[in-house]
Amino acid sequence: MASQTYPTPPTGSPEPQNGPTTYGPPSYGPPAGGYAPAPAPRRRTGAIIGGIVAAVVVLGGLVVAALVWIGGATLDTAEVERRIGQLTAEQAGVAPTDVSCPADIRAESGSAFSCTASLENQPISFTVTQTDDEGTVRIDSDNTFVDVGVVEASLDEQLGALTGVAVISTCDTGGHSVLVDAVGTPIPCFVDNAADATDTVEVVATVDSSGAVSYEFA
Repeated sequence: MASQTYPTPPTGSPEPQNGPTTYGPPSYGPPAGGYAPAPAPRRRTGAIIGGIVAAVVVLGGLVVAALVWIGGATLDTAEVERRIGQLTAEQAGVAPTDVSCPADIRAESGSAFSCTASLENQPISFTVTQTDDEGTVRIDSDNTFVDVGVVEASLDEQLGALTGVAVISTCDTGGHSVLVDAVGTPIPCFVDNAADATDTVEVVATVDSSGAVSYEFA
């Protein structure tokens, strides 16, 4: 999507203020006499509204037990690969591809090895730790994952409360529904008036390590 700059927020926006601002519960409906024309937007950071703080999914502390042995002394790493695929799909909502773990891993309590995979063409990795010498392992993700749909829903909530109109947010993530290691990374998004697609504004969203979504007008 080509980058565009829009001069005003969606119709109904109150006048932007300087510096970060935290918004309280939404107050619906225009004030008496309607809104005055909005000036050019300034940078603004909005605190999350409505409790949407689950944009970051951290795959960690996932335990897989009862793995199969090969030759009585080696882990069945094909089973580890299968469990990694299953757990990632359950937690991140997207199945990974090209999951690969090293072969010929000897059973040894406390030892660890790494596995790799791809999530929507983004490289990811996992640390697999043997918790005993009987085939029980702990699988921990080495990455964080940002759910783009949750970011868009948070922007809908925040900008809808700010403007007093229903909005639809779309983030330009190159087709990714999940972003790998995107905590603190600017995410370009467009916010459209749901009743008038020509009434739109560009914002830059950011997700912090707690999962809270903030934004600034671009």
